Amino acid sequence: MTNTCASCGNIGHLVCVGCVKAPAYLDDTAPTTYYCAAACQKIHWAQHKDRCKLLQRRKMLHRAAKVIQDIFYITLRKSFRVSVEKMDRVDEHTIFLHTADADVRGKNSVLRDAAPGFLSSNGSAEELVALTVNGCVNSVITMGPSIQIMLKDIVPFIFECQTVAMNRKLWVVTVSPDGSTDFKSERVERVDQHEVFLIMMHSPGVQMPDQERYAVDLTHAQYGHDDETLMPWKTYVETRVSSNKAQLPLGRARETMKELYLEKFGKEGLTFQTIFDQLERATTAAVREFPGWTKLWKEKDETAYQRQVEQILQHVSTRLDQFNASMASDEKYKLWSSSVERKRMEVDAKRTRKQKLDSWGPDLRGPAFAPAMKLIKARQAKERESWGTPEAEKKRVETRLVHALEGTDYKGPKPDGLEYPG
Repeated sequence: MTNTCASCGNIGHLVCVGCVKAPAYLDDTAPTTYYCAAACQKIHWAQHKDRCKLLQRRKMLHRAAKVIQDIFYITLRKSFRVSVEKMDRVDEHTIFLHTADADVRGKNSVLRDAAPGFLSSNGSAEELVALTVNGCVNSVITMGPSIQIMLKDIVPFIFECQTVAMNRKLWVVTVSPDGSTDFKSERVERVDQHEVFLIMMHSPGVQMPDQERYAVDLTHAQYGHDDETLMPWKTYVETRVSSNKAQLPLGRARETMKELYLEKFGKEGLTFQTIFDQLERATTAAVREFPGWTKLWKEKDETAYQRQVEQILQHVSTRLDQFNASMASDEKYKLWSSSVERKRMEVDAKRTRKQKLDSWGPDLRGPAFAPAMKLIKARQAKERESWGTPEAEKKRVETRLVHALEGTDYKGPKPDGLEYPG
């Protein structure tokens, strides 16, 4: 195939290095722009500039998404609070995640050590499932401020988006230390509100509805989706969720969780929230200490880029280890740990263990296993059925029209079905 110069139409042997190898976005495959000479590129720049800058931001965003995901995984590994007894993969689509009462060796650390031999830094599929299950709210609270810092010069609009997860490849049934599960009903609507980031790039001359919009889903692994942190919003809505419930400003999930903790645990709940606010601030502080995010995303030398990324990830890990050590003497944490978790563990551990063994058996495939499997299979069947109905498709088509307008200067009409806070 002969490549033609974008300026004069002659054979082009040179490429625009700014936007070459840009990733696709929906039907836009980002074809390479060729020139026959530097003079032609200079003449054509006035026409190509906006397009080139858009593709450059697109390249930067894809790089950033991978680093954001890696930082979130580091945060999860450092703050993993669940003691995992067993991950029982029943079939291709179903895992039973059995949790146990954690021992008290880490009672003075909010960054509790994980179950010995279970978690590592190798990013295995089962490890990532355990880390991310039921963690979507945590992801938007922990990483919201960091994403703002890291994407400051790439995207102007970032939102917390509440969706309803559907069409998953994997279902995880969490079995508590007392033997109860998180599946109580066959109704497909019972779950699963799923929170992600919605980000929108701004392109000069492009109308608001046509701006590039992406979903950033940091807990996609819990649904069996591999390495799909960043996805065009339209594709995400069509393939991952059944509805888009609301788009909210960054920080709304934090306020909601404070209200829930206060309602459920009283003052101790606020102490719990304060501890994890500090964890988020420690992560954000580590991210803020690196001043050159935009320069990093623009780095043309791939080897130099990877070296810098490795250094950043190590820096974040070290900072969280330091935070872990600093929390050992924190009075609020001591209060929370002693009055809530340690007391619960000491009082309930033996009773709940006997209760679980009676219902699940030593191999965790006892009497309680069959009814739990029946329930999850019914849920799976209902979700598959509802995903393919005309009504469900109509709802997904409607959600494609939702614009991320909250907090922007857009003055046009609000799309139908979009809930606005306040």
